[in-house]
Amino acid sequence: MGDPRALTEGVNARAHISLLLVIVVWAGSFSVIKQLLDDAVAAGDIAILRYAIAAPGFAYILWRAHGLPGLTRADATRVTAAGLLVVVGYHMFLNVGERYTTSGVAALVVALAPGLTMAMAFALGLDRISTRRVVGLVVAFTGVVIVVALGSGSDLSFASAKGPLIVLGAPIAFALYNVILKPLLGRHDLLALTAAASLVGTVGLTPFVRGSTVDTVVAATAAEAALLLYLGVLATLLGYIFWNTGLKGLGPTRAVTYAYAIPPLAVTFGAIFLDEPVTIWLAAGGALVVGGIALAQRPAGSVAARFAPWRRPPSEPSRSVS
Repeated sequence: MGDPRALTEGVNARAHISLLLVIVVWAGSFSVIKQLLDDAVAAGDIAILRYAIAAPGFAYILWRAHGLPGLTRADATRVTAAGLLVVVGYHMFLNVGERYTTSGVAALVVALAPGLTMAMAFALGLDRISTRRVVGLVVAFTGVVIVVALGSGSDLSFASAKGPLIVLGAPIAFALYNVILKPLLGRHDLLALTAAASLVGTVGLTPFVRGSTVDTVVAATAAEAALLLYLGVLATLLGYIFWNTGLKGLGPTRAVTYAYAIPPLAVTFGAIFLDEPVTIWLAAGGALVVGGIALAQRPAGSVAARFAPWRRPPSEPSRSVS
């Protein structure tokens, strides 16, 4: 028999590597979406093609897991609602909003997802409130206000606030997804649930298929095809698999600390690859968002782990999830 300590260290090493990879990929997805939008790819087409690419992989995962054994009609309703929220709601709000703002600002707004999940859980009586959590959420929301109002470096106007306000729908959709799926987490495998919800959401995107979707597939340049594959294969399919690997190896409390790196990484990638401006207000607001969420999620016991952003990636994750 092998050394149990060596086996544990091996599992932990794989978990850390998986989380590092997925955090970098998820952070980069905000810039990838912005680049595709700048290349005149429609926001809906980005979401449709992203999940069309990932769908066969999710179908295989669900098949390997033998579906969701014991799924009741009420459970199926939850999976359907969750899938529509996390795929159609999250990605349409994110993609449309990013057309009017920078990828870095979008990532910082999406970083509110775990905070919004906590707030909804408090309101529905699903989790306990504490002074530390309230302070953390207030700090995080203050950070988002600063990012929206002053982060671009221009005077506050409808034009400057339009994009971030649309993007705000993405973390709201993701928070609802978390709350709706919570009762199923103890009875079904997390990755299988993610696959089922993603497949339902993919079907939910079909009404958004347009002539432009076909044109994008037929006329896509090599660069655009590579970016769509990045979103579909790396950020969506493999992203969830790697996050699940890290989660199982380290547990939600330790794994969630990696997600705090997504917003600053996304801002950095936007500045490097898209020449997006990084103002002092954007940096200050971002620090408040990340710091506030970290404070709110700091576990006093095991309760804080229950609504961690791993219930996304994702994007997204979450994470921030994209």
